[in-house]
Amino acid sequence: MTLYITSQLFNGIVLGILYTLMALGLTLIVGVMEVINFTHIVLFALGAYFAMVVTPHIGFGCALIVAPLAVGLIGMAMEVLVFRRIYGKDPLYGLLVAFGLTCTITETIRWIWGSQGYPFNPPQALTGFMNVGLMDYSKYRVFVVSFTGLLILCMWLFLEKTTTGIVIKAGVSDSEMIGAMGKNLKKVRTLVFGIGSAFAGISGVLMAPMQGVKPDMGTFIIMPAFVVLAIGGIGSFWGSVVGGILVGISTTLAVMIFPRVSDLAMFVLLVLVILTRPRGLWGEKSGLEA
Repeated sequence: MTLYITSQLFNGIVLGILYTLMALGLTLIVGVMEVINFTHIVLFALGAYFAMVVTPHIGFGCALIVAPLAVGLIGMAMEVLVFRRIYGKDPLYGLLVAFGLTCTITETIRWIWGSQGYPFNPPQALTGFMNVGLMDYSKYRVFVVSFTGLLILCMWLFLEKTTTGIVIKAGVSDSEMIGAMGKNLKKVRTLVFGIGSAFAGISGVLMAPMQGVKPDMGTFIIMPAFVVLAIGGIGSFWGSVVGGILVGISTTLAVMIFPRVSDLAMFVLLVLVILTRPRGLWGEKSGLEA
C-alpha cells in the first residue's frame, strides 16, 4: 500500500509539473495582454502533432526543441494578426476570438491528420524503469520531471536576470509599465505570446508519449491549467509552480480514494484557496479586474 501511495505521489508530481508549464504560459499572456487564451488547447495539440511528424527524421530530442519553436511562431502570428486588434476591449471579445481560433485550428488538425488518435512512443533510451530509491519508476516520467524542472528554472532566471525578462515581469503586474519603461509594448506582447505558446507546445510534446496524439488532447489539460492559474494567482511565477504540483497530487490521490469523482479534487482545492485568498496563493491585482 505504501508503495502504491508513493507511486501515485510521483505520478501527481509529473502531472502537476505539466500543468505548471501550461499555467506559466497562461499567466504571462493573461498578465501582459489581459486576454484569457483558450487557444492553449490547440497549441498544446499542435506541439504533439509537430513532434510526431518530425521525430522519425530528427529524433525526439531535436523534436522537443523544433516543435515548440514552431508552435511559438504560430502563437506570435496569432497575436499579430488577431489578438492585437482586441487589446483594451471587453475581455469577452478575447474569449470569443480565442474560442473561434480554437475551433478553426482543431478542425484544421482533423482535416490534415484525421480524427483518429496516434501512438507516440518515447525514445528507446527512455523506455522501461529505473530505481529512484523508494521504487522502480518510469524512465520517461523521471525525464519529464527533470527536463521540466530545468526548463522552469531557466525561465525564472530569464525573468529575473535579463533586461527583457524584467520588462516582461513588470508587464505581468501592469502592462502599462512596459511603455513607461520605454519599451515597445507591441513587440513585448508578441514575444510573450510566443513564449506562452511555446510552453504549451512543450507540454504537448511531453504529454504525447503518455496519452497519445489526438485532435482534442488539449481539452484534458486546459481546465486544470486555468485552475492552477487561479490557485497560484495571476502574475505569480512560483504560485503557478506550487499550484500545479498541488493540483497534480490532489488529483492522483483522489483517484485512490474516490476514483469516480477524482476530477473534482482540483475544484475543491480551488474553492478552499479562493475562500481564504481570493487572488490565489501569491496573486496580484490583474488588469482583468475592474
